[in-house]
Amino acid sequence: MLNPALQVLFKDGTVLDNTYQLIGEDGILPQSDVVLTVDQLEQLPHVIGKKALFLTVDASPETHEFPLEQFDTIFIEFAGFNDGRGYSFAALLRRQGYAGELRATGDVFKDVLNYMKRSGFDSFVIKEGKDITEAAAGLSDFTHPYQASTAVPKAHYQTGA
Repeated sequence: MLNPALQVLFKDGTVLDNTYQLIGEDGILPQSDVVLTVDQLEQLPHVIGKKALFLTVDASPETHEFPLEQFDTIFIEFAGFNDGRGYSFAALLRRQGYAGELRATGDVFKDVLNYMKRSGFDSFVIKEGKDITEAAAGLSDFTHPYQASTAVPKAHYQTGA
């Protein structure tokens, strides 16, 4: 699950502390920015700070309807390197009109950051044990993508540049 103590890397290379808190095992809602699971959505009207949704691979935006306009951030968990559903979830949410922050969490490391950014992610919680400064270098591994994407509507060859 999500580790709120880990720092957040943004797509521009900025590193900040996480401000989101989970609801405790006691069920008490934090008086701050809160990240809710799909099972905790009934708590949404009671959140005082910023509101976030935590999506696992079992909560596809294709089969679930979420009140997207009410969330400042949506966390998408990457359960493992070989599971690409998080990329699809990000693209689906952007096509559904979600304009807020998309944050990748879970198995997130340097080699996948560029692809995540191109899929529509704005921020990343780097996997525990990986160096966040080293990972930040992965954001600029490729400067001229060949394919269009959520983040790059026209590929370099299509712009005439």
